[in-house]
Amino acid sequence: MKLVTFLVSGNSRIGAVVEKEQIIDLNYAFQAQLKREGKARFKEIAEAHIPAKMELFLQGGEDSLKYAKSAVQFALENPSSFDYPLVYQKRDVKVDAPLRNPGKIVCVGHNYRKHILEMGRELPSHPVIFAKFANTIIGPEDDIPFYPISEQLDYEAEFAFVIGKRAKNISEEDALHYVAGYTIANDVTYRDIQRRTLQWLQGKTVDGSAPMGPWLVTSDELTDPSGLEIVLSVNGEERQRSNTANLVFTVQKLVAFLSNLMTLEPGDIVLTGTPGGVGVAMNPPVFLKEGDVVRIEVDKIGVLENRVRISMQNLKVKSYIDSIQTSLDNILLTVKDLSVDEIRWKPSENEWSILQILSHIGEATLFWLGELDQVLEKPGSEWGRGLDDPARLAAVENPEQLDVQQVIEKVQQLKGAVREKLSGVSDDRLSEQNPHRNFAKFGNKSVSFLIEHFLVDHINGHLEQINRNLSKLNKNF
Repeated sequence: MKLVTFLVSGNSRIGAVVEKEQIIDLNYAFQAQLKREGKARFKEIAEAHIPAKMELFLQGGEDSLKYAKSAVQFALENPSSFDYPLVYQKRDVKVDAPLRNPGKIVCVGHNYRKHILEMGRELPSHPVIFAKFANTIIGPEDDIPFYPISEQLDYEAEFAFVIGKRAKNISEEDALHYVAGYTIANDVTYRDIQRRTLQWLQGKTVDGSAPMGPWLVTSDELTDPSGLEIVLSVNGEERQRSNTANLVFTVQKLVAFLSNLMTLEPGDIVLTGTPGGVGVAMNPPVFLKEGDVVRIEVDKIGVLENRVRISMQNLKVKSYIDSIQTSLDNILLTVKDLSVDEIRWKPSENEWSILQILSHIGEATLFWLGELDQVLEKPGSEWGRGLDDPARLAAVENPEQLDVQQVIEKVQQLKGAVREKLSGVSDDRLSEQNPHRNFAKFGNKSVSFLIEHFLVDHINGHLEQINRNLSKLNKNF
């Protein structure tokens, strides 16, 4: 089973990835199953056995996994049987790191033979361990933040495993029984900061320096962690390639070694080390830069891919992105289960249907993103359009010719377009002034004005318009 943590409408949920790029909400699916079976306290029972948080779910061990498999089957056979959605398309949610708040993140250094040799060291007699913390974790759909504290940002592809039950003084023979599953991690490292003291910790624990995901493949599905190919590329260029058969200390050895030192708890994560090919060991050294795409693929697990973004603590821009993404998620979730007739229904002759609203959101958002591009590339250039611009409402004319699925897909694609465009905007550019095309009426307006009024507020306003339509729709049907 592929266990995943996903975000929908601002809430973090545990799910299972199934065929056709679908995600089952395990907690709600189990609630629905128990309710169908006539359990009076179905919600409380579900929370006990399949909590909505991955960290709590793993504490349930094999029993929770058994209930989860049953819930998946029920949801696939009865997708519309509950008050909340049971099945999502992967594209409609944000996939997060499998765990966000593990008790421990134990990292192993010097564990692939080639990497040890390229760093000029001898094979260790005991595992070299260090730590990362929960602040470092980001998900498979997040950017790697590149903070202006160093110019030596480096990658490290890692095969990782997650503990499934409390482990103390465990033998190598029994070790795999204590593993919940496996995932991929990138031990992003600021090399000069790592090496300025004997301890590596400070170069390894910067916020956002542990991309992880895309999911947790359970140990009953991946029974042998040896012999898995692991490959990292940067912008399509292969940098690292090895196989978990080349580990000096195997998963079994690490569970035994670590559990002799400390009590391992469900949800603890162990990063098993990185192969040869890190940037700092190249001649000359090559480090990550703004816009680089780092892709890690591990056999039988999947792909973890993240883009590097320079972070200037752009909290304002980030808030814009988050607000727009949340509004678009809510719009897509709201229309998800509506029929074609309901989407095409008009409250009155002078009011738009939900389909027309969606079509306008798609056209207008792309237009304003284009205007944003214009003023950023050519500061001082004119922007905007008047109320009498014939193109302004072109997307809502002739609604009978609009294809419902195509319109919805266009709105779905806006999420990626908004993130791509706005991620390149720094907070210090928000105050830049540019003349409106109707200067006599509007004068100069800032970049933040463009984003707030014509992207954030515009999309939020149309979400409210959709909800008003639904309210009227419920009264008329």
